[in-house]
Amino acid sequence: MADEGHAKVAAMMSHHNDFAIFRKFSKLNYQNLLYLQAELTHLEANLRKVADRDGGDPNRELYSKDWWFLAQNEAEHDSREQWQKFLQIRKKLKEYNDHLAQVVFLTSLKPPTAYDQAYLSEWLKRPKMGDFPLRGLDRNIWSPDSTDLLAIRRRTSSSPYTRWLTNSIIPCLHHHLFYHFKTPVADDPESGICRYEEKKIERTVDILVTVLASLIPIASILILYFVANTLHRLAITVAFTGIFAFCLAVTTRARRVEVFAATSAFAAVLVVFVTGNNAAIA
Repeated sequence: MADEGHAKVAAMMSHHNDFAIFRKFSKLNYQNLLYLQAELTHLEANLRKVADRDGGDPNRELYSKDWWFLAQNEAEHDSREQWQKFLQIRKKLKEYNDHLAQVVFLTSLKPPTAYDQAYLSEWLKRPKMGDFPLRGLDRNIWSPDSTDLLAIRRRTSSSPYTRWLTNSIIPCLHHHLFYHFKTPVADDPESGICRYEEKKIERTVDILVTVLASLIPIASILILYFVANTLHRLAITVAFTGIFAFCLAVTTRARRVEVFAATSAFAAVLVVFVTGNNAAIA
């Protein structure tokens, strides 16, 4: 029997970790932290009052200096109130620290990509896919305008160009062409999801980038060789330098300083070529 409801959504997420997207409940988590913080603040104030009271009693003045007298002494004139208060704080403090660590962990997780969130929302609605498996209040958690979400395993791309290819070009090609040849994944055919290997996409991008990196310098020098006017040559140099910098920014993960250094070197080569004594072909 096929899974239904939450089991159906869970089965899809278990086979496609990219769509394991959940709410962080940021407001509720922070509100809970604030309440725990307030409780601890009041407990701390009460402990201070009890400690000040015990410090003024000759029979209890050792409480602040000797743990045994504070927690274990059973003399009639002794009071366990200060120690019991601290044990109460210890329990609440553990609860506070545990929750604080959980919130720190949740906030460290990145939100899903816009494409994955939109696809999951669409999958839930399509009759041949999710077909509205959830009917409760949680059915709208993955709407495209939801922002309080996290991804268990967010897809990471090596460059903006790869993300554009993955999120825009391939879905468009699949919708118009590839769906004739691509079948849903074998381990989860009911989801209707077709998978394109990210490693193959990145390998294709690497090849295209390598070819592009080889063509831009050659094309710029070839064009400059046939242009005799110096002003036109300078304009072409500026244009190709901008194109080179743009390609570096969108097709690689190079840092700004690396893009600047590579662009400066490329521009220097073109300037040398422009100002040289090479004769242009008439």
